[in-house]
Amino acid sequence: MDTQRVALAVGLAACVLVAGAASFMLIRDSSELESEGTTMLDPLLQDEEHDHRNASYHILYTENVQPVSYNELTDTGNAEIQVADSPDGKTYAYIAGWTEMHIVDVTDPSNTTVTGVYYDPNTQVFDVKYLEYNGREYVILQNQIIDPGAADPNVGNWEDPVQVSVTLVDVTDKSNPSFVDFWYDADHPSGPHNLYTHMIDNEWYIFVANPDYESCDVGQGDACGGITIAHLNFAGFGDLPRIVKIGEAEVSWETTRGGWIYIHDMTVQTWPSDIADDPRNGRTYIYGAYWEAGLRIFDVSDVPHPNKDMVEYLWYGSLCRLSGGTQAGCTWRAPEVGMWMDFEDFDGDGEPDSGTTGNENGGRASYIHYAEPFDKMVDASHLGYPQGKRHLTLLATEVLETTVGTGMVYLLDTTSYEEVNGNLRFLPSLIHGWENPFAWDHHIPGGEEWLLFSPHNADTQIFQTGLPGLPDNSHGGAWDGRIYLSSYHAGLWVIDVETLMAAGLEEGNKTDVHMAATVGYHVPHSQDGVAPDSSFYDFGWTPFLWAAEHHEGYTYLSCITSGMYIVQLDIDKPYGSLLEP
Repeated sequence: MDTQRVALAVGLAACVLVAGAASFMLIRDSSELESEGTTMLDPLLQDEEHDHRNASYHILYTENVQPVSYNELTDTGNAEIQVADSPDGKTYAYIAGWTEMHIVDVTDPSNTTVTGVYYDPNTQVFDVKYLEYNGREYVILQNQIIDPGAADPNVGNWEDPVQVSVTLVDVTDKSNPSFVDFWYDADHPSGPHNLYTHMIDNEWYIFVANPDYESCDVGQGDACGGITIAHLNFAGFGDLPRIVKIGEAEVSWETTRGGWIYIHDMTVQTWPSDIADDPRNGRTYIYGAYWEAGLRIFDVSDVPHPNKDMVEYLWYGSLCRLSGGTQAGCTWRAPEVGMWMDFEDFDGDGEPDSGTTGNENGGRASYIHYAEPFDKMVDASHLGYPQGKRHLTLLATEVLETTVGTGMVYLLDTTSYEEVNGNLRFLPSLIHGWENPFAWDHHIPGGEEWLLFSPHNADTQIFQTGLPGLPDNSHGGAWDGRIYLSSYHAGLWVIDVETLMAAGLEEGNKTDVHMAATVGYHVPHSQDGVAPDSSFYDFGWTPFLWAAEHHEGYTYLSCITSGMYIVQLDIDKPYGSLLEP
């Protein structure tokens, strides 16, 4: 009898725990489920008793986004992540960190292994991008001293090339990554902050966002807040390629409203369509996030190129090297061909909120930190849009502190263009914005809690639907679109693209749309946070996500304070590399 009572008690306790966890993760009300869909629990916790560092306080996720695995890596201070398939048949994640870059075998997302670490004691490594050439594999690392003097050895000055440079590393041997080359711009003493790699006419190019400058004179043509453009030259050096800067891209300052203009991140893309008579076919563009200058689009199709005009390439490459990358000799500029800065108008004064127009509120609407065009164009005629493929671009803010709100995300239509005197200009327009659906109940306090619930980086994905095993999970048509948004302490948020597009054709309540477009969220919670050795990121909040990347049905999350998480949205499973039987 005692044994039966114990068993009954244990079973009852288990039922209570399961029921409690279910209600904790996702509140469901049958009437609301039928009429309004799912009602989510607010995971943005910030009452006085709450401990941001305690992982057990953050077991918060919708049941459709489940954890797959966790790897604590070898140290905290993690940043950007990129996942790539290797010629060796495996899949690896490359994760930037404060003083190192981790290489992790994620071929089986449920069982990951650190295979190698590239250690750089002289700097802070915030971004990493992978490329493959002729069977060999490389990553480009971005080094920027956020904490001057914090590196070991203590060089202590932003101007030191060792601490603020772009570094090329050979990662063909996953257990022994090795230094190849670096590039330092004398014009950019604080160093690069983000970077991108892209192939133009069968040659690899590197694009580097340089946010801060000293003695920058816009009037004399300095690339203030510019994007460095460099060619990765394999031809003359074989397995020892060299970085050759050939020019820059720079915002047209006369078209801004002033304020905080700061290139932070960008994506480079060759126009993803071959629609007849579209002059953008085959051309390549930078989509740059310029804070209060918004989205800026540059045409880099005619960049100095060794296979197009060797004389021009050698001319600009030589002058850039001789001048240390400064405007004294490095003069090629990519033309700006489009912009957007019609931010949300929260105060209803008829002006976009920003530092120069009012209601700045920590950049809630205007600090455009991230820009990413979608890889594929989509036909949205089933939603009420005109026939034909549309080009979409995502923008996300990074918010320092607010009195209310957490930070906007914008979905833009970047399809339209005009030609004036033979010059093409993009005409971006807003489809719909998104902010965390609980944003109006919260704020970002500042101080040690700066950035707390802010968006940071994201990934976008278009999924083909309508084929066997690939059902449509949104508004019909032959595709679904999702945004995977990393939001520091708020975790991962998955947003439905078609819901935002449908709402963009109506005049509805924006907050209701934000909730309706939210597919799910996941707040990683495997380990208590450990604060990096940093003067700015001196917190141990868990989680504190830097980046999210979607790859073949799984979402990879890089947490500054704890490690790498892999999670999976249930409707992403059919697109996974390890298909369930």
